[in-house]
Amino acid sequence: MQARIQHDRLCVLEAPGLGPAAQRRPRPLLLGRRSLNTYGNFASANRIHIAASKLIHISNPVSRTNCEAKADSEVKEMDINEVFIGLGDAETPVKICQTHTLPAALTVAEAVRKLKSAIADLKSCPPALESGILRFQVPLPQDVKALDWLRCQGQSSRLFPRCYFSPKSSHGHIDESKTNGLNKHMNQRNKNILKGVAGIGSAVLFKSLNRFSANDWKAIRRFLSVDSPLIRVYGSIRFNSEAEPSLEWSGFSFFYFVVPQIELDEFDRCSFLAATIAWDNSLSWTLKNSLNKLELSLQQVSCEIKKTGNRLHVAGIKKDHLPDEPTWEAAIQEFSKAANSSFRKVVLARRTQLRTETEVDSLELLACLQEKDQDFFQFYLEVDASTSFIGSTPQHLFYRNGLLVSKEVVAGTHLRGCTSVQNSLFGLDLPQWSSSEDDCDFDIIEADIKRQMELTCKHVVTDAKVENLYTCLTGELKNDMDEFYILSSLHPSSVICGHSREAARYFINQTETFDRGMYGGPVGWFGGKDADFALATGSALVQKGRGSRIFVYSEAGIVKSSKLYDIWQELEFKTRQYESLLEPYTHLEIFPNMNAVWAFLIVEECCRLGITYFCIAPGSRSSPLAVAAAQNRHVSCISCIDERSLAFHALGYGKGSYKLAAVITSSGTALSNLLPAVVEASQDCIPLLLLTADRPPELHDTGANQTINQVNHFGSFVRYFSNLPPPDDKVPARMVLTTIDTAVFRATQEPFGPVHINCAFREPLAGVSCQWNLGSLKGLNMWMSNREPFTKHIRVTQFQFSEELMNTYGQYKEVLDLIGGASRGLLILGCLQTAEETWAALSLAKHLRWPVVPDILSGMRLRKLPFATAESEFSLCFIDLLDHILLGNSVKNWVSPDVVVQVGSKLTSKRVAQLLEDCAPHAYIMVQNHPYRHDPSHILTHRIQASVVDFAVIIREFCTPKEMGSWCKWLQVLNNMVEWEISFQLNADPLLTEPYVSRAVSQSLFPESVWFLGNSMAIRDADMYGLSWSKLPVGLTIDGLGTAIPFSGLRVVGNRGASGIDGVLSTAIGYATGSNQRVVFMVGDISFIHDTNGLTLLRARAERPPITVLVVNNHGGAIFSLLPIADTAPATIFRNFFSTPHDVSISNLCLAHRVKHVIVQTKQELETALLISQEGQLDWVIEIESCIEDNTACHRVLQQSAHHAVNHAFKILSMYSQNTSVKSDTLQFSVLKLEYSRYRIPLNAPATAISMKDQTQEAYREGFILTLFLDNGKRGYGEVAPIGPQNEDLLDVEEQLRFLVHRAHNMSLNYLISLLNNSFSRWIWKDIGIPASSLFPSVCCGLEMAVLSALAASSDSNIADLLLATDKTQNVPSSEVETETRPGKVPSRVQICALIDSEGPPEEVACAAEKLVEQGFHSMKLKVARRSGPLEDVAVIQAVRKKVGNLIEIRVDANRKWTFAQAMQFASHAKDCNLQYIEEPVKFPEDILRFCKESDLFIALDETIADIADQPLDRLSIFVHPKVVATVIKPSRLGGFERAALVAKWAQKHGMMAVVSAAFESSVSLAAYAQFAHYIDNKNLEAVRASGKQDTTAVSHGLGTYSWLRDDVIKKRLQFQVYPKCDRIEVDVDDATTILQNIEVNPDTVKPICVEAKINMYTITVNYKEACFSFHVMDTGINNQNDKTVVFLHGFLGTGNDWLPLMQALSISARCISIDLPGHGKTHVQKSPTIQNNGNAQSIPFAIDDQDKIGDTNFSIEVLAKVLCGLICQISHEKVVLVGYSMGARIALYMALKFNKQIAAAALISGSPGLQDPYMRMTRSAQDDALAESLLGGDLHSFVEMWYKRETWESLRFHPYFEKVRQERFKHDNLKELAKALTSLSIGRQPSLWHELSGCERPLLVIVGKKDSKFKKIAQQMCNCKVDQPKHEEEGTNQTQQITVLEVDDSGHAVHLENPLPLINAIRKFVMRTLTAAQEA
Repeated sequence: MQARIQHDRLCVLEAPGLGPAAQRRPRPLLLGRRSLNTYGNFASANRIHIAASKLIHISNPVSRTNCEAKADSEVKEMDINEVFIGLGDAETPVKICQTHTLPAALTVAEAVRKLKSAIADLKSCPPALESGILRFQVPLPQDVKALDWLRCQGQSSRLFPRCYFSPKSSHGHIDESKTNGLNKHMNQRNKNILKGVAGIGSAVLFKSLNRFSANDWKAIRRFLSVDSPLIRVYGSIRFNSEAEPSLEWSGFSFFYFVVPQIELDEFDRCSFLAATIAWDNSLSWTLKNSLNKLELSLQQVSCEIKKTGNRLHVAGIKKDHLPDEPTWEAAIQEFSKAANSSFRKVVLARRTQLRTETEVDSLELLACLQEKDQDFFQFYLEVDASTSFIGSTPQHLFYRNGLLVSKEVVAGTHLRGCTSVQNSLFGLDLPQWSSSEDDCDFDIIEADIKRQMELTCKHVVTDAKVENLYTCLTGELKNDMDEFYILSSLHPSSVICGHSREAARYFINQTETFDRGMYGGPVGWFGGKDADFALATGSALVQKGRGSRIFVYSEAGIVKSSKLYDIWQELEFKTRQYESLLEPYTHLEIFPNMNAVWAFLIVEECCRLGITYFCIAPGSRSSPLAVAAAQNRHVSCISCIDERSLAFHALGYGKGSYKLAAVITSSGTALSNLLPAVVEASQDCIPLLLLTADRPPELHDTGANQTINQVNHFGSFVRYFSNLPPPDDKVPARMVLTTIDTAVFRATQEPFGPVHINCAFREPLAGVSCQWNLGSLKGLNMWMSNREPFTKHIRVTQFQFSEELMNTYGQYKEVLDLIGGASRGLLILGCLQTAEETWAALSLAKHLRWPVVPDILSGMRLRKLPFATAESEFSLCFIDLLDHILLGNSVKNWVSPDVVVQVGSKLTSKRVAQLLEDCAPHAYIMVQNHPYRHDPSHILTHRIQASVVDFAVIIREFCTPKEMGSWCKWLQVLNNMVEWEISFQLNADPLLTEPYVSRAVSQSLFPESVWFLGNSMAIRDADMYGLSWSKLPVGLTIDGLGTAIPFSGLRVVGNRGASGIDGVLSTAIGYATGSNQRVVFMVGDISFIHDTNGLTLLRARAERPPITVLVVNNHGGAIFSLLPIADTAPATIFRNFFSTPHDVSISNLCLAHRVKHVIVQTKQELETALLISQEGQLDWVIEIESCIEDNTACHRVLQQSAHHAVNHAFKILSMYSQNTSVKSDTLQFSVLKLEYSRYRIPLNAPATAISMKDQTQEAYREGFILTLFLDNGKRGYGEVAPIGPQNEDLLDVEEQLRFLVHRAHNMSLNYLISLLNNSFSRWIWKDIGIPASSLFPSVCCGLEMAVLSALAASSDSNIADLLLATDKTQNVPSSEVETETRPGKVPSRVQICALIDSEGPPEEVACAAEKLVEQGFHSMKLKVARRSGPLEDVAVIQAVRKKVGNLIEIRVDANRKWTFAQAMQFASHAKDCNLQYIEEPVKFPEDILRFCKESDLFIALDETIADIADQPLDRLSIFVHPKVVATVIKPSRLGGFERAALVAKWAQKHGMMAVVSAAFESSVSLAAYAQFAHYIDNKNLEAVRASGKQDTTAVSHGLGTYSWLRDDVIKKRLQFQVYPKCDRIEVDVDDATTILQNIEVNPDTVKPICVEAKINMYTITVNYKEACFSFHVMDTGINNQNDKTVVFLHGFLGTGNDWLPLMQALSISARCISIDLPGHGKTHVQKSPTIQNNGNAQSIPFAIDDQDKIGDTNFSIEVLAKVLCGLICQISHEKVVLVGYSMGARIALYMALKFNKQIAAAALISGSPGLQDPYMRMTRSAQDDALAESLLGGDLHSFVEMWYKRETWESLRFHPYFEKVRQERFKHDNLKELAKALTSLSIGRQPSLWHELSGCERPLLVIVGKKDSKFKKIAQQMCNCKVDQPKHEEEGTNQTQQITVLEVDDSGHAVHLENPLPLINAIRKFVMRTLTAAQEA
């Protein structure tokens, strides 16, 4: 298709400083004639008009000469509005597009300072790039709102244009039961995205007097990038591209788009203040110009944000319509004549001009619209100080995210409701609001839009339809389509045009006589990742100048049956949204009496002061106030019959909104009911306005009805009181206004609190006319002419960051010295009420690096981490569970801080408060922003009245704290131990307990939710047992916070002022209303019943999100059972006067109030109810059944277990810190090396798991012996015994061992591993750098065995003593800790259960059993389910029982081989055999409980445990049953001792036996198992005694497999014998210790030690044309076992060293070769020697010399592939398998497709076939060129830092080896060659291989990380590409070859670095399979 090029030119001249903004507006000069298609789209897909006259405004362009002159001048000489116009190459992307996130700021002022500093740094060292766009952003607290910031910029600033956009946040309050998952992708996107963006100034401006074309879109697109998604272009396009803009629309041209120069982006969890610079030298706008302009702009940014009320008050409104009503009637008649089957509908518009005598603030108008329509799309574009375009529309045009495109369809327009809830019902979910005309209209629109979407999208589907008025269409964008084509197909929309569109547009052009301008056009943004556009309906053009002109546009669809009246009414409805906001002056003369006048003045002044929420209690005396509030259109009112609930509701509103709510009550006791809420507000410093009606003075003390003394009724609990006289025309009415102003000022001045205005009213209270004197209104003229309060109270900021900061330093010096000198500092976070305070406290914590104790109300107690990683990695040490840490007296004595800093008010934990008291005198510093005293223990040494923000700024500026050393580390160890213990106890208990409720709720909360806590037990349980998320849910990210804030806090709120149980439900409802956030409210039953009337407020459902109420119903006051009174008071007194049991039916209460109620009794029911309730839009009451006795017992168990756990951990810290061979603060050793040897032991008989028919060969046991060498000379031994080829084979295991051998060098090892609280798993992750779950169970067990035995040897003890923390140097307990934790005396020997080979006749087996009894065995196990039927096994059991008698314990093991019927048959016949238990009787685990119920036998779990070893507690709970009596624990099956100990602990908690069992391992494992069994026996005795039960008999452990061993791996075998004074076979723990510490290997069974593969390093030279490539090669070499070759290719910035761990692991299977690619490591590229100089070639760098340019492509992937093939030919004569990562993967894929003779297969890690879109390739190549230039112009260190800040590496950045990876990247020594590699091998310059992929003849293994969503999608597309193609029947082609995709857990983009073990296994199997197939072929 030949594009038509037009040569129109447009000149726009704007001289600087021309005066009025109107003079600076562009004046269009049209030269030439545009070629337009009369009926076509503005640039349709098949007719694209590319006009050369399209303009790109880069900041403020001037001519090139002027630009250069100004670049050399001072910044102050620049005019902030100077303009430059020029044309650029729309095909070439800018060289660089990056976003830099700076450290978080606490205030806007601090953020501006950080931006200025960053700009200054950039200016001092600018990048040498021709073009680019850079964004600098600073995270801010989420309470910094975009619209508030924009409104505070003021018109005095000359920064234009200005813009604001707020995406459509939701679809209203839709009943989700009707939507069937409506618009899921949109809801997903709105979880954590932009809520609003406000911008001022322009970094890049695009506008033109020609229609928006493809060339314009390309000019915009070149400034966008996927890597910088928040660089967005905001703006709008005209509706009619065929007509010239009228005068009023001239400033907007045909389209208007801008990248704001300075913007504030508001997210739901944070905000960003950002500054953007753009430049393009080819457009004569340099980087220096842009920086100078930005510096000027930053100087004008207002840093103070004032949250003002949304209030418009204008005078002299005049209105006229164009067209008028008769013209409309004519248009309808004309359409009726023209309508036909194809022309069925037209949408005509009306322009209503509203003229006002006073100027209307367009931002104020927008704020009012947003407040009214919170779920709509709001927009604002202000081109200069006099013209702005605003709107609030529900009409969505499209949203694109990647290839996904969605489009909403809405039809039907009706009168709005009174609230947003009612608004959401119109057109959404009430069938009565739809009509047949609406249905017809909707069908037309839906069909037309779907047809248009199918032009650009494939698979267009309808997601859902709601009552025929709403639907959402989704589709996948075709590969060659983009936003321009979407706009072309969807605009103009039939919603705003008609059907058919061509005919409708023609009719509109012929009919309408005014310019629609931007109305009805697309408005929104383009971004690198997404685009979001709405239709600019519901919009208005606002012009200022001697008043305002507001052009309000509305539309109506006309069909053949349309009637003028209905159409005109619809237009009036749509215009009314603006008219209703432009309130004319209220003439006070119209009021009937003085009561009405004063009531109006009170309510009006409240509105002007920002008080717009009124809580009204019914009453006669307060009628004037209630009527005035209800009639004020700016006021929201709610009513409740109970004044107490109403007052608490207002209190909650104030908490949530940080604004006052007003409470209106009648006189008398109605007033007294407010007292509890007033007390709470006063104590908690929450502002509240009380407007109480009263009788006039003459009725006081007369016995008049409802008359009491209301003067100073609330005493000192209010900050201000005023007793207004009855309204009187002799009293100046302005007195009322000044009283309100004073009261509100006092309420909102520190300390905040309630204020009381008592309003006396005389009769008549109703609107009865009475004559009154207008003279009382004197002095109100000015007040009536504006919208400001009568008296403006000016607050002077107490602290400014200037010279006052230095003055403040002197005042703080003593405190700063104390904090700076602290050695054991402690930071306590009390109640923090705002996000700003929370961020400041977090900033303070990061600076001090002290242990942080966060109260549940601090906002930091529940934290959401972006990845599962330890918080210590963020230099933060949160001690969440100090309350339970303090349960041990020794620990409590040790926790003695020398300086305590507390920010925020009261603490929930009594034990923490007691600690502070016990540690006095010490420096105790409290920071609060009010003067009130919070020092109940009288221990404060310093009281600072300041905001947390100011205090944090001073500390960060002037204080340098000390390192805390072991103080912080030890506290974190204790905290982790207590956390693990609590988690175990809660998860191991199958019952739903009250502490578990708190934990479950804390983990189920959505990030946008608020947790509101009732008092008493609710808040205490939440504080003790609430749990932070380890990571955010899938799809949820914290944009841009990766380098600034590592996590987000969850808001938790409670009434802790007076801490009463009254009114909490009402408060929670008020909080949801005020904060506009979903609230989850947890409360006890007594507190809930106390505020039953709050249910009326719940049912009222004001404009608020839904609430989930959790009522923990234990039928009384449970907290008293935990207090001393429970033990001292008589039972009757305690029951009647403290626990107060009740039988109130909560379900009936909810039923009476028509509130949804559900009762839950299990954990699963609770989790389900929480999920459903938070996803829906209804209020829920979830009742949790409990009882006081169970709750008391649960808390006692939790505290006892935490007490033992913390003492145990503290004992380990205390004991081993005295060891001189370790570091006292970390208890660490260093690992010198790890070795392993392979063994093969002959068995006396096959293992019992093998059936009789399989015993055809001699049996062996094979495995490996590990030896771990420490730097203290000690060794540890472990055994790795693979389970079997069906789970682990020897080759699998040896690969992992070789990997560990390589990684083991210089690892650290510490005694804390012996805590077994996930400590070993954490050590594997942090020190080895792999997830513990990636190790095979036998490998994990063997490694842990070696580690524990090494630690035991270092402490001269054994594994049992190590785990028990037994101090063998003392014969008596060394401390109180040991006295408390030392278990009862357990013999140091372990009883053994014999294992019988039960094959053979019954008598033969019985005789064998008899011999075992004679040897000393009292317990034996037989295998069953190996014969032809269960009855044969019964016969054997009966024979054995008869032979050995009833005193011998007999166990049987079925190994899951029976069906349920067979198992029941055995049980029914063996029930009299006195079996101790049967292991795994049934094949399927789900049949176990059924077997328990229907049989008489006891059961033991074995394989069931092994199958769920990763998360045993989550899945074992279903097996808690009285007949499940034992767990058989095989450490090698479970994955080590840590998991085995967890299962044993679970079993002992439920009274089960924990039986340690071997799996035919050697004496090495048997010795370790014996010690571990001894530890388990001790823990069992401890658990029994803790429960108050009697000691049980010792458990016989399953170590009888020793008799199967014909030989052993060591010369001296472990002894199993009958010891003196004992009558049974046992193993001595001391003997086992000796065996394990003095191993002498048996050479007959153990092969020589396996060592690391030797890496041969050499250089191979390959010549190609004029280039000489010198490759650095690392080679494991060839041995007898590997004849296959694997070649590894690294990614950009990597080297061959990246592959060394994988090469070591794979070297036993294949020859492994890694290569440093050109530009990397030690590989160099030179020009071939052409000049001989004394016999030597002259080397000339090939990469980049002075003449080379970055963009040259003389070094391409094609060239490199050929060169690598030449290298491979020198290395191997056989085909090789390529393994490539990222860049290396692309090279490998190219070679696999092009060079079949050398390449057998390729494994591609995070690789891509390339970019299919030519523009994307061009963009990427330009970006890589810019990166290369920045690399050359800067330094490698800065480049690497920048490179790894990309989103691609988000997962890698949190990997423990990330720092090592970074350090490796700093070793590149040739930046020129590295830069050349970046450009030449850019994916932008690589040819796309997608089409060739379908014909690939070589197997491909595509490997991606599960966290890498981008490459997961690419991998799936590659797989589909291969599958969809037809097979080729060519000779020699294997038709079975295909692309295999492997997703690796726990990894992102860099799979080989993040989780290498699954990768190693997959590559080895892939190599063996493909090369073997190739050799056979």
